[in-house]
This record gives sequence, structure tokens and C-alpha cells, in this order.
Amino acid sequence: MTEHFNLPKNLTQMNKKLAVSLLTLLFTVNFPLLGWAETVLEKVNRTGVLTAGVRTDAVPFGYTDKNNALQGYSVDLIKLIQQRLEKQLNKPIKLDLKTVTLKNRFTQIETGQLDIVCEATSITPEREETVDFSIPYFTSGIQLLVREADAERLDPTKASETQLETIQENNITVGFLLGTTTDDEFRPIYPEAKWQVVGSRADGIRRLRSEEIDLIASDGILLLGELWEQGEDFKAFRLVPEQPLTFENYGCILPQNSAQWGTLVNQTITSQENTQLWNQWFDPKTGRFPYQRFQSKAKP
Repeated sequence: MTEHFNLPKNLTQMNKKLAVSLLTLLFTVNFPLLGWAETVLEKVNRTGVLTAGVRTDAVPFGYTDKNNALQGYSVDLIKLIQQRLEKQLNKPIKLDLKTVTLKNRFTQIETGQLDIVCEATSITPEREETVDFSIPYFTSGIQLLVREADAERLDPTKASETQLETIQENNITVGFLLGTTTDDEFRPIYPEAKWQVVGSRADGIRRLRSEEIDLIASDGILLLGELWEQGEDFKAFRLVPEQPLTFENYGCILPQNSAQWGTLVNQTITSQENTQLWNQWFDPKTGRFPYQRFQSKAKP
């Protein structure tokens, strides 16, 4: 004889609720994973939009002109990447340019809010732990912008060990920006100096001109860029030492695990079109920002 077991009604209802809960959990877990697995190229192909970040305080890589329009070599590089994307995907791609800051440029990439950031970001092993970088498209380095009258006194390559040892908080004040390699790598070289945070390079130059600080430590080309942007007299200042104290390779910030996207960006950087673009900006004779000429102006 076969026995029939009748489950209590409330137990059957409980099982149904449990099944619904499990399905809900599966959908909750799987859907974000599926979205996260979408590559940058797949996302751009699906949406038809490339979302990119640039800075407005990194002359000549990213800044706003008198008409409040974004300008700079990195801005034009992103537009070149957009053009190559359109060719590869064989469809129009809208470029959505957003501005980033020193504080949020990495998190914007890490959280997927931006597909790429191109400005004046140095490639470092520490930063590569959370984001990827393109190949370098520019090399600069940390230099010190000083008033011309103080150039010999504050050039670390011309000072003796005894003179360097006498640097104290009460006789030298260094302006610097938080969240930069100057803050991370260069600041420990002069631990005895008084380090003062400046809100921007423009703010630093204003303080330097009014003798509130003795020098600004930052990438040489960005210091020259700010002098150019502010219409300052180059001869009133000098970059010391003549050769940068560090070497900084700039690259575009990319999401991790985005090999195909990185390949397209790198191919753009090494392209003939980018060589022409680079010369349009930096050629010593014909460039919009002939930084080598500007650097020579900031010498005696």
C-alpha cells in the first residue's frame, strides 16, 4: 500500500516564499556581476557614448579658455580617440566630456563613471594597483618655481650640503598641491622646510608673487603653463633646477582589466595623427604651447 503524506498548508506556503526569496537573491547577485563584466568597448557600442574626464587646471593639457570652452592637448587627444572609436565600431560615438579634480580622478574610473581620463597624471606603481594606464604620451618632472631674485639661493643643485642642512621652517616655505606626486615623493626630500598647501597653481603663483611663499614645487611644464595662462612675465620667475628633480610619465587613466580598450588608446597615442597633434601643441617653433621656448624665457 502506498501511503500519501499531505504537507501542512502553512509549510507549503513557507516553501513557496523560500523559493521566491532564493530567486530574488540570485537576480540581485547576478545582475550587477553581468553589468560589471561589460567591457568599455561593449558599453560604448551599446550606448553610443564615450564618457571622458579632463582637468581644467592642468595647462596645457586641460584648461578653459576665455569663452569657458575646454582646451588642451589631452582634450584633443580624447577627441582623436573618439574618432578612432567611430572607425572601429563603424558608428557615430558621442563624446561626453566631464571635468575631474585631483581628488576624484581615480575614483571616477574605479566606479565606472568615466571610461577614460586624460590630463597630467603621472604613472606610478601605487596607482596601478587600482587603475590601469595607457602608454606614456608626455614626460615631465618636478621643478621649483621661484622668484628670479631667489633662484641661486633656492636651486638645490647649486647649494652646498651645509646650506641644505640649514633649511628650516622659518627660512623657506614651499607651496604644493595635495594628491600629487610632489606631495607623495618630493615632500620628504625637504622635511625641515615649511610645506604649505595651495589650492591651485594659480593660487601658488599669486602667493609667490606677493612673497607669501618662497617657491612652488610641481611639474615644470604645468608651472610654465600656469604662467602662460595668467599672462605672467616669464623673466620675473625661474624654474630650478634646469633638469627636473624627478621624471614623470603622463598617461591616460583606464579601468582595470580593459585590455581591448587599452589597445585602442595605445594605438591612438602611437599613431601618426597623434604625432601631428603633439607637434601642433608642443613644437618649439610652431606649437600653440612651445614649452621649450617658455622654459628658456624663465632663465636669466
